[in-house]
Amino acid sequence: MVASLFVWPGAGGVSVARTTSALRVQTAGESQRVHGSDGREHLEYDLVITNVFTAGVTLRSLEVRGDGRRLLRLSGARLGAATLRLGTFKSTRRKVAPAVTVVIPVDVALPRSAGRSVPGRLTNRISYAIPGNPPLVGVIGSTTVHVPPVRVDRRAPVVIASPLRGSGWLNANGCCDDPTSPHRHTVLATSTGGYVTPEVFAIDWQRIVKGVVFTGDGSKNTDYPTFGAPLYAVANGTVVRAVDDMPDIPPHTQNPSLRTPDDFGGNHVILKIGPRRYACYAHLKAGSVRVRPGQHVHVGQRIGQAGNSGNTTGPHLHFGIQRRPDCLSASEPFEIDRFKLQGMADPNSPVPHIKVVRTPRRERRSLPLNLSVATLTPG
Repeated sequence: MVASLFVWPGAGGVSVARTTSALRVQTAGESQRVHGSDGREHLEYDLVITNVFTAGVTLRSLEVRGDGRRLLRLSGARLGAATLRLGTFKSTRRKVAPAVTVVIPVDVALPRSAGRSVPGRLTNRISYAIPGNPPLVGVIGSTTVHVPPVRVDRRAPVVIASPLRGSGWLNANGCCDDPTSPHRHTVLATSTGGYVTPEVFAIDWQRIVKGVVFTGDGSKNTDYPTFGAPLYAVANGTVVRAVDDMPDIPPHTQNPSLRTPDDFGGNHVILKIGPRRYACYAHLKAGSVRVRPGQHVHVGQRIGQAGNSGNTTGPHLHFGIQRRPDCLSASEPFEIDRFKLQGMADPNSPVPHIKVVRTPRRERRSLPLNLSVATLTPG
């Protein structure tokens, strides 16, 4: 008979290492930086946490440090709201069951006094508790996890022109400080054994006209002022993908034609605008694409119209900068060269009505943050 034993000090054996933990923590990539429309530099990355123990644990706190000082501390309700079960992305309220993986989308917003300077790396410390006295709890040597340092990408975000024009453009789904935003918390596994975050900095644009995002009951695409809005090249570049033959679906319906990763973007255009930088325009209106693969385009050139094709619940433009010519590749930060910030949408507004809390100002080289409303002008 073969027995597996934990041999403790004083029993004549080897002691269990005091670094054993119930949690395995890894990052989904390096930290990336972007200057937000709130005037602050944001550092974005994701912590992926797996409970490898036989009992559930409760997260107590997350502390992030850089340049010798504490930059962020999450605990209680704030940590609970940011701890999402991977796959479902529902809040776990800090509780992580055995064999469950969660993700914490980390947003470190530096003080305005920091300007555009950022630390070179960040350290993360997670503390947790194991409630009760479950079997084998003695094998856990530490309830604090010191995560290996996270490198901060020092490259400046690419500066682009706007993909749209006109007033009332709402960032309905985007970065940075709301972990419940689907773009911010989307984490996918890769075939090479890692993780990819394809939408961290991407924006879902919808237009507000006369205080609403749609008229009538919103059951038709034409009820939305976004539908058919002209789209423009954000930089000089080359078209590497152009899909134009997928149908627009009615709002609030499930698309039955999502069979491959490419289908999720529906009709889409991808422009190469620099090394490892590709502009992705997704969910375009059927038959509206004006460009073809291999074509060179100039900034401000018309490339298509916003639609409702692919994986979507209503007309909008999904726009992001990707690392590869694939809308599901790693998201890259970007800043729009100039726009007017009209204000912020009240998240409690009764759809289709959108109340805008107005704090108008002109922005240069910043990313419109989640729920911001902007007037976008030619580059």
